[in-house]
Amino acid sequence: MEKIIEDLKIRLVTPEDREKIYNFFRQLGEEGGTFFNRNGGNERVTYEFLDGKRPNHIYWAAVAHTPEGEEIAGLVFLWQKNTKIPWLGIGITEKWKGRHLGRRLMTTAKEWVESVGGGGICLTTAPENLRGQGLYERMGYERIGTYPDGEFLYLLTLPNENVK
Repeated sequence: MEKIIEDLKIRLVTPEDREKIYNFFRQLGEEGGTFFNRNGGNERVTYEFLDGKRPNHIYWAAVAHTPEGEEIAGLVFLWQKNTKIPWLGIGITEKWKGRHLGRRLMTTAKEWVESVGGGGICLTTAPENLRGQGLYERMGYERIGTYPDGEFLYLLTLPNENVK
């Protein structure tokens, strides 16, 4: 699969994406399952979002067009989107890693937060997730501490004069 990342369309996730979301979580691989979907938590909450039970969340998918139809290559979400500093999560399927798709997805979320006057974005990640930490730091996130569950806490501060 030699498609370039620029050919992927990033769009909002809809309830009609349920089967594609199911397939996405099956294609995360060991690393994605460990770091992004530990104990099935993100998959469970994503289905709750699709069922309309998480109205304060927003999800985007990077969609590849394949001979079999649309395939979700990556997913990024914001939880607590109505706060000044929402929580971000991101996952990329194994075969799409290493092509800067994470950067594009994180930029999409950042631009949305900026457009609604947010002051930043926070996330947590496992101490073992060195690949993710490198991406977050290259994207301007600063490690500000350790969350109670032992994960590293990162914050991206956005310049917004409307945030007090």
